[in-house]
Amino acid sequence: MDQALVDVFEQARKVVADADRKIAEEEERRRASERERLLQQLGARIEDAFDFTSKEKLELQPRLDVQDGIGVVEFVVRSQRAIFLLLPGENNTWTLQVVEDSHEPQVLSEFQGGTKAEQVSRRLAAARIVTAVGNWVQNVKGPQVVPRVEGSAVCGLAIRLPSQRDKQRCQEYRCADVRHLRKPPPQRRCLDSTNKT
Repeated sequence: MDQALVDVFEQARKVVADADRKIAEEEERRRASERERLLQQLGARIEDAFDFTSKEKLELQPRLDVQDGIGVVEFVVRSQRAIFLLLPGENNTWTLQVVEDSHEPQVLSEFQGGTKAEQVSRRLAAARIVTAVGNWVQNVKGPQVVPRVEGSAVCGLAIRLPSQRDKQRCQEYRCADVRHLRKPPPQRRCLDSTNKT
């Protein structure tokens, strides 16, 4: 094949590769910006609707996340193989779900959040969440304590055995081995203002 023709092909390939890279970078910036916007909106809504105590924040480890384009709050009870999701709805309604290993999400309750002007209503709304989680952990499922195993932190969620969902998350964040993860992904935020991640 003529070298001049090969050079033309190579130049065209380079132009296409550069254009594709720029498009991918722009799309990644757009997604990161949208994610940040969703997390900020969710953070503001959570602050307006709920007043968790510092002990509740410590025990339930609330984290803001975006799943399927929707901002959610994840609560993790360290000894359980489940994650509790708080999803915002319309008119300050919220849905609390539990996601267990290898199970579909289960709705635990739907309720109204508190109002920004009324601290008592925000505290009551937070207490409703903690109560629903506590009822599930203590009564519905009974104690299902998972033994703590050193070095089994999974994407910063909790110290427990990795589940299929954890493995999928690790693949999302391009982790090679789930047992070697020590920090939560950088886009997650702790609701406790003294412990931002």
